[in-house]
Order: sequence, then C-alpha cells, then structure tokens
Amino acid sequence: MTFTRSMTFLAGAAAVLLATLVLAGCGSGGGSASAQAAAPKRAHGKPATIGVANNLKLGEILVDSQDRTLYLFQKDSGTTSSCTGACAAAWPPLRSSGNPVVLGAANASLVGTIARSDGKPQATYNGHPLYRFVMDTKSGDTNGEGLTAFGGTWFAVSPAGDAILPPAPAAPKPQPKPQPQPNPIPQGNGGDHDSDNNGGPDDGDGGV
Repeated sequence: MTFTRSMTFLAGAAAVLLATLVLAGCGSGGGSASAQAAAPKRAHGKPATIGVANNLKLGEILVDSQDRTLYLFQKDSGTTSSCTGACAAAWPPLRSSGNPVVLGAANASLVGTIARSDGKPQATYNGHPLYRFVMDTKSGDTNGEGLTAFGGTWFAVSPAGDAILPPAPAAPKPQPKPQPQPNPIPQGNGGDHDSDNNGGPDDGDGGV
C-alpha cells in the first residue's frame, strides 16, 4: 500500500509540474515564446543602413552598416531587379524592412524599397536596387567594381546615386630616350683625312 501511495504521489506531482509548464507557456511565458519565435523575423526585418565612405580607389561610395561597398546592377530595369538565383547568391540584395536609414552624406530623399520576386523587400537608392558582393570580405573592398557577370556590369554607387566608373588605367611613364653611344672608330680618317685612321697632323703622305 505504501508503494502504491508513493507512486500515486509521484504521478500527481509530475502532473502538477506538467500543468505548471503548460500554464506558463500559455501565460506570460507564452508571450516570451511568441516573442522568441518572432525574434528572427525582427532580426531579418530591420531597416537597412546606407552610409558613405571615402574609398582610396573610387572616392566617396555608398556602404552598408558594416562599411561594405554597395553596388548597382546595370542590367536592372528601373527599380526591377534582374538578379535572382545564383546571381543573388553572389550579389546578395540589401534587404530593408522599411525605408533605409541614411548616415553621413547619403541623401535621405533618394532611398526607398522595392518588392523582389520572392516578395521580400530590397533597399534602393536613386531608383537603383542595391547589392553587396560576396568577394568583398572587409570594409574598403571593391572587388565587384566594373565586373561583368550575369548579363550586366556592376558598379559602386556615388552619394548622388550614380554609377562610379572604374578609374582609368594610369598612363605609362615616358621612358628616357637612349643616348647615342660614341663610335670607337675615328671618323674623317683620323682627322688628317688619310686612309690609316690614325689621326694626328698631316703626315705628308698625300692622304694615303
């Protein structure tokens, strides 16, 4: 009987604990669970940040919140992105849940968003959908500048919202003209105009 009562007591305690956990999940704890479930959405639903950095190669360019270069795709038609699938894997769209936040010399009147083909928003600047490049691994990298891939060319973006063209290659430095080397053979038959090329005063040989 004692054993049976102990088992009954333990089963009852377990039931009370389970009920407490369930009630916690449905009550204030349930709100926390819901918040945790919604947290990833909020993490992916932040407004994008668009700032300006002074790049050594290109001058002032648009950058994201991590100072990574932002690009436009020449193939895009207006505010419609032409970069999907493998293209979007190499050139990730700059996502933004709402109007992007601008910093520094970026122009707030030029920012906006579009809905991509997957229904998710992408930040724009001066009507250009904005992208990062996976080969840019640190701030200041511009490895995507001037590349032609996926049917179009990629350019960094100026604070005015225009494509920044790659700098022209430096003109080759002029090479100094080679100086003529002195001829080791005396000219003018040695100066005395005879055939021995020995030079010196006229030896009276009649130019022979």
